[in-house]
Amino acid sequence: MSAITTLSRGDFINIRRDSLMQFLLIYPVILGLVIRWLIPWITAGLMDTFDLTPYHLLLASFFGLIIMPDLAGSLIGLLLLDERDENTLTALLVTPMPITSYVLYRVITPTLISLVGILVLVPLIGIDVPSMDQLLVVAISASLGAPIFTLLLASLAKNKVEGIAVMKGMGVLLMAPMIAWFVPQPWQWLLGLFPTFWSAKAYWLAVAGESYLWVAAVGGVYAVGIVWVLLRRFQNGLYK
Repeated sequence: MSAITTLSRGDFINIRRDSLMQFLLIYPVILGLVIRWLIPWITAGLMDTFDLTPYHLLLASFFGLIIMPDLAGSLIGLLLLDERDENTLTALLVTPMPITSYVLYRVITPTLISLVGILVLVPLIGIDVPSMDQLLVVAISASLGAPIFTLLLASLAKNKVEGIAVMKGMGVLLMAPMIAWFVPQPWQWLLGLFPTFWSAKAYWLAVAGESYLWVAAVGGVYAVGIVWVLLRRFQNGLYK
C-alpha cells in the first residue's frame, strides 16, 4: 500500500502540471455529453437523405466503449514517458520498492480507469445501452486492453514528443472494429487479430440479445496475453 500511495502521489503531481493529461481525464465526460446530443441531432438532420439509425450501435460502441481504453492507456503511457525522461525508472531499480509492484501498478491503473470510464460513458451517451450486467462484462473485457496502449506507448516512444506521434499511430487499433462492422460474416472475424475487435463485437451481440459472453471472454484472454508479452519486453528494457 505504501508503494501505491507513493506512486499515486507522483502521478497526481505529474498530471497537475500537464494540461494534456488533465484534458485526457475530463475528455470522456465532454465526449459523452457531446455525443449524447450530437447523434440524435445529426440523425434528424439527415433523415430526408440518409438514415443514420442503423449505425447508432456502431457509433455508441465506438465513442462509449472503444475509445476509453485508448485514453486511459495513453494517459498512463505518457506518465511512463515522463518518468523515463526524468530518470525515475532508473532510480526505482535501486530503491526498496520491488519493480514488480511498480509494473503491476502501471498495468492495473489504466485498466481501472478504463473500466470506470466505460461504465460512466456508455450510459451517459444513452444510445443502445445494454443491461448493466451485460455492460459490466463487456467493460471488463474492453478495459483489459488499456494496458496494451500504455505498454505500446512506452515501448515505441523514446520521449513524450514521440509519444504524441505514437498515439496517433495507435489509432489503427480503434479503427479495426469500425471496419469490421462493414465486413460480412464470417470474414468479419478476421479482424479479431486486433484486440479492440472482441469487446466491440461482444457489445453488438449483447445489445442484439445474442450470445456475447464467450466473445467477451476470448477478447479478455487475448488482451491479457498481449499485455503479458509487452510487459516482459518492458521489464527487460528497464535493465538495459
